[in-house]
Amino acid sequence: MGTVRHIGLVVALALVVASCGSSDGSDETSSTTSTTVAATTTSTTRATTSSSSTTTTTTTTSGPSQPATAYIATAQVQLKALGYFDGDVDGIPGPITVDAVTAFQEDAGIGVDGEVGPETEAALAEAVQNDPTFVEEVIQEGLMELGLYPGPADGDYGKGTRRGVERLQGDCELEPDGLFTIFTHICLEAALRA
Repeated sequence: MGTVRHIGLVVALALVVASCGSSDGSDETSSTTSTTVAATTTSTTRATTSSSSTTTTTTTTSGPSQPATAYIATAQVQLKALGYFDGDVDGIPGPITVDAVTAFQEDAGIGVDGEVGPETEAALAEAVQNDPTFVEEVIQEGLMELGLYPGPADGDYGKGTRRGVERLQGDCELEPDGLFTIFTHICLEAALRA
C-alpha cells in the first residue's frame, strides 16, 4: 500500500481522536491567560489609599468553534499529497491548514481566503487528478479494489478512471461528473472501509 493511500485511510481514526480530545464535548480550542490587575481605591473619609490585587481570567480562542470534519480531513490528505500540508490529518481547520490552503490557492491562481470552498475544492480535484502518484495509489487502486475500474493502475486519469469515478459517484448519490472532489474522496474511503 502506497504512502498516499495510507494517509487517506487514517482520516477516520484522526477524526475519532480529535473528537475525543475534549472532555466537555466542546470542539473549541482555547487557551487561558491569567492577568493580575492592580486596583487602587481611595477612600475620601479616611484620606488613605489602599491597593489590592485582582486576578482576572481571559479566554481566547483560535476562532469560532471549529469541529473536526471529514471534509477538512480529506482536504488535508489531498493537500499533503500535493506537498502543501505538513501537519497532522485531524480534520480541524487550524492555522497550519489555513496556511496550506492559502498557499495552494495562490499557486492555483484562484481566490485566496484560506478556506476550502467550492472553487478550492474544484482546483484540488484538478490538481490530484494531475498527480500520477495520487491517481495510482489512491484513486485507481481504490477503484480497482471496489471493482469499479479494471485497471491498469498507471497514474493516468484517463477515460477508464473517469468512468470508474462516475460509477463510484453514482453509488454514493453524488453528481456523476467524473471529478475527484473531496466528497468523492470521502465516498471512496467510506466504501473501502465498508
